[in-house]
Amino acid sequence: MQAVILIVLISLLFSCQKNRQLKPDTKFSQWSQVKSWSLTGKMAINDGQNSGSGRIKWLVSGNEINARFKAPLGQGSWSVYATDDTAKLTSSINGEMFATDAQMLIAQELGWHFPWNNLQYWLRGYSSDAVLQKHDVTFTTLHEDGWDISYKQWMPTAIGLLPKKITAQKSPYTVKLIIYAWDIN
Repeated sequence: MQAVILIVLISLLFSCQKNRQLKPDTKFSQWSQVKSWSLTGKMAINDGQNSGSGRIKWLVSGNEINARFKAPLGQGSWSVYATDDTAKLTSSINGEMFATDAQMLIAQELGWHFPWNNLQYWLRGYSSDAVLQKHDVTFTTLHEDGWDISYKQWMPTAIGLLPKKITAQKSPYTVKLIIYAWDIN
């Protein structure tokens, strides 16, 4: 019985310590203060006929974006490297492709318009034309470029609340994300 009580007390202590580290930074006011950020999670894509899911790692540093998507059991992997004027898509199926716009490369790979240019904003809970400031309140939906974006859950981070579960839909397409961790620098 004493061992059970000790385990419960230790787990309570660690959970309190973890929550203390996640308190939002009161000095944060805009994303322009952030030099780089990344997230890891799971992503599922459905085009109405085919679907797939896998792990995603998204890293932004300055004007560079490096996103990696890996499907389970060797079903394929993709990485996208993009700056303001250049893009490279590397696919385990089709190899490397280059262009001036990542959205165009992804559309060629998938065969349909994937909202790459808006995604870096949607991931953080903003429309692409919003002023990127700290979220004081959470909201549930956003509509942009024919896509309906639903924010199902938010999570505390060092700079305030950021999305944890996101669904973007534009018939017949659906993109779902579950974000496991944010890293803000």
